[in-house]
This record gives sequence, C-alpha cells and structure tokens, in this order.
Amino acid sequence: MMEIAAAPTADIIDITPQNFMSEVIETSRNKGVIVQFWAPWCGPCKQLGPILEKIVAEQPDLRLARVNIDDNPEIAAQLRVQSVPTVYGIADGRPVDAFTGAQPESTVRQFIEKVVAAAPGAPDITDLLEVGRTALDENDGAAALTAFQEALATIPESADAMSGFVRALVTSGECEQAREVLDSLEEDFLLRPEMREAIAAVEIAEQAGAHSGETASLQAAVEADPDNLQARQDLALALFADGSAREAMDMLLTSLQRDPEWNEGAAKTQLLAFFEALGAPHPDVIKARRKLSTYLFS
Repeated sequence: MMEIAAAPTADIIDITPQNFMSEVIETSRNKGVIVQFWAPWCGPCKQLGPILEKIVAEQPDLRLARVNIDDNPEIAAQLRVQSVPTVYGIADGRPVDAFTGAQPESTVRQFIEKVVAAAPGAPDITDLLEVGRTALDENDGAAALTAFQEALATIPESADAMSGFVRALVTSGECEQAREVLDSLEEDFLLRPEMREAIAAVEIAEQAGAHSGETASLQAAVEADPDNLQARQDLALALFADGSAREAMDMLLTSLQRDPEWNEGAAKTQLLAFFEALGAPHPDVIKARRKLSTYLFS
C-alpha cells in the first residue's frame, strides 16, 4: 500500500578538484546533485551522512557528491564553506539551496525535494496538486483521488501528494483505507509537515465515527436545547464527517459565543483540529479564523 521503497543502489561519488566540474557541474545538467562537505573528525557529519545516503538511494535521478574538506580545502574555499557539515543542492549547473549542521530526516527530505524539482527534466505535479486541493475544497473526493493518485504515480515520494491522497480517501468516506495508508508509511515520512493535515483528517474521521448517522437526532437535540453544548460538539463532528465542514465550524463558533470555557475550551480545541485537517488555505478555514478572532478579542 503506497510504500516509500528504497532503491537497491545509490549514485554516490567522492569529489576532488580534478573531477568536480565533470562529476558535479556537468552531471547536474542531467540530474540533481547533492554536494556534502564533511570531515572525518566531524560528529554531526556522521549523523547526517547516512540520512543523505538513504534518501539518495531512493532517488534514481539524484547524485550524492561527497567532499572531504581536509583532503580538498580548495573546493570548500571556492564554495565559501565555513563549517561542516554543509550541504549544497546543485541543478543545471547552479546552486538551488544549501544548509549547514545536522538536520532531521524530514528537513533533509524537503531540501532534496526542492533540488529534484529544479533538476532538468524533472516531472512537474504542481497542476495535479492544485486540481486535487481544489476538489477537496469543493468536497469532491472522487476528483481529488484521481488527481492525487496521478501525482503519486509521477512522484511516489511526494509528501504533498500523499497527504492529499489520504485526505481524499477521508472525504470519500474511506476512513479505514486512509488509516491503512498512514500505517504503511515510515515514521520519518509521517513527521513531515505536509502530512499534518492528513493525519488530523483521519483522526477526526475516526473520532466522528462514533456519531455516524446521528446528524438528524443531534440536530434535533440542539434545536430543543440551544444551550446543550455537548450536543453541539457531537453535531459538529457528525457534520464534519458528512462533509459539511462549514456548518461544523459554525456550530463550534456558536458554542464559543455561548460559553468559550465549556469543558476546558473543548469547542476551540475541536475547531483548531478542523483547521488542521482542512489546511490553512481552505476558504472556509480562512472565514472561520476571522470569526474566531472576532469572538475571542472583541
């Protein structure tokens, strides 16, 4: 189920002044090149090196070029390397980005994705991601699934595409399958910022499952007693699970107006979870955030 699989071999080479132009600059005109400046005495280098090698092994169109600064100080000086580890991303003969110091795998992956995207001939899934996000905003799970599946088929390691795919499953009512996809992913992949919305969406869908099919009865309970904040809380979850995100957030906003401190601020906590699941750019989230600010600070 959508595993992030490692390739059996990696394009890794040690760089000297004699081969820098051919193995880094010229190679970068065909594929992305990650240039790792390191030293044998550098502790953080020993932490970062295996992470870089692991990720590069997953990317057939990526090279890891290692530069030992003790043996090749002239290369380090040319690129103004002042400390190790320092890592440059090179695409089409030009630097794309750089970072210094040991970084967590999630951060390194984001850096490498930027380099891969800038490499000549790199596949572009920007339009597919946009189509998928628009479909999610319109609660069209089928269209979103199609777009994100195509994006994953093009770039299987894309966290944006995977996050959208999981959210599309939730929107389509396939919560169990969405959970299976999350459970199949590596922990480091799940920790990436792009996956937060997907994880939140699945957790809310699972939480809302307890109120599946109860929308009508909960609506009646709220109408009978508008101050029944527990019924409002449960109704918000049921509405969200049914795809009525705007109505769900409005229900919680009304609860906040009535008693913002009820159940230790449960309405606000749930509302923020909805924001996380839908994503900050979602038009309904933008409107709800404005209302929330008005209620809290007026």
